[in-house]
Amino acid sequence: MAGTRLAVTTVDQTYGWGTKTNNFKEEFGRAGILRDETTAIGVEGNKATGMSGDTRSYWFKDGSADNKILLFQSKYQREDDGSITTLAPTIEIRDAKTWAVSHIVNQPADWPSILNVYGAVAGGGFLYAIDFDNSKIAKISMTGSSPYVETAAYTFANPSYPADKSYGVALNADIAANKLYGLFITVDDLWAVNPNYKESTVVEIDLATFSETRRTQRVSVVDYNLNLGRNAFTLERYGNKLYICSIGGKQGGGVPNPGSKLDIIDLAETGDPTGLTFTTAFMAADLTPVLGEGPELRDITFTNDGNAYVLAGYFDPNYNELNGQVLQFPAGNVEPDYLTGVWFFPTYLPNQGAVFAVLANDNNRIWLARGLYVDLCAQEVNNGEALTLLQTKAAYEINGPANTYYLNSVTLYGEDPTVTTAMPLTKRGYQAPAFASTSVRALFERQRLIREDEERRQGIRAKIVAGRKK
Repeated sequence: MAGTRLAVTTVDQTYGWGTKTNNFKEEFGRAGILRDETTAIGVEGNKATGMSGDTRSYWFKDGSADNKILLFQSKYQREDDGSITTLAPTIEIRDAKTWAVSHIVNQPADWPSILNVYGAVAGGGFLYAIDFDNSKIAKISMTGSSPYVETAAYTFANPSYPADKSYGVALNADIAANKLYGLFITVDDLWAVNPNYKESTVVEIDLATFSETRRTQRVSVVDYNLNLGRNAFTLERYGNKLYICSIGGKQGGGVPNPGSKLDIIDLAETGDPTGLTFTTAFMAADLTPVLGEGPELRDITFTNDGNAYVLAGYFDPNYNELNGQVLQFPAGNVEPDYLTGVWFFPTYLPNQGAVFAVLANDNNRIWLARGLYVDLCAQEVNNGEALTLLQTKAAYEINGPANTYYLNSVTLYGEDPTVTTAMPLTKRGYQAPAFASTSVRALFERQRLIREDEERRQGIRAKIVAGRKK
């Protein structure tokens, strides 16, 4: 994978709150690039600065096959009465090589369906974006005298659970087949202590009419293991199949969720013209004979040479670190009987953040993204060993200054316009409510979680200092 790049957005520990004036004007959001240099990580920091505290990037090819970055910034404003308002986001189209701004989207006039981009894919002269909070998919023209204007929109509704709320979490496409696929989750109360997640849904959209043609359908209302997984995170396509990793419900601290599984939709299946046919490749519990436990299946990525990598793991009781592994399968047989590699994470010091994404582009390099760091690993190891950590970069080393910085998104991308490989979509962790929604409620929750995390770090540092003085 030498030569590939990773776009990284970071935010300081206040997550856009404003450390001095408390008015969202500190603008500590930044973006930079990491390069795979075979045994080390090259850094091109501060490609974009002065951004909001919730900024993420999405790589795509425009209508001329030029590599572009969609840079999305959530915005907030403190009113005179002390209340906080969510503003229209700032959306920029940038050149992937220079990061120069080539177009600024006029919001909300140009993309009225978009409040919170959570996935993007391009093809056929159009850019398609899925919105988390609005549960919508927008079709955006990239050509003409007024490019990057929304021309059509699809709104997801779940009649099986009319009283519940749905959210858009992932997007993929088969441009050659003129089809778009969106992944939506449904939950009774995203902010409840024990939210009740319902079956996730994948919808198929015809690109010509931009209307829904099929969707995954419930098989049983009793045994949800017969249905598409609950609280799904990942929608990746390989060949004629879509792969969906799901947690199975609320994420648990210290104990894996027993409902976690990997579902596969066969797009070539024509047996049901009204519904998307899917099968469960395996439950996470099916890995117990190999791993000694059933983890949670959190992420999947595919490589050019036909391998699949699955991020499996679960949080510790404090939701600060991930106990898990990277699993390798042949892309055509992603199931326990064909498991070809089990690699544990490198040894990390405490409180460095949970691994939230695995990205790979061939079979000898793996990127791991976690709360405060990005790791470049080699996998020339035996089963049951830890991945070989070639080099790690802290978020502050990417974009600085030497402050407590957190990763907000990582995006594997290319700059060569001749490259046709479909890169993985942007990874933003696990779509936990606080780090997915752009609502004011989510803003407060992000600040609370990061404040608590920083307090834990300060406590650990204090103990270390006290120990040295003895």
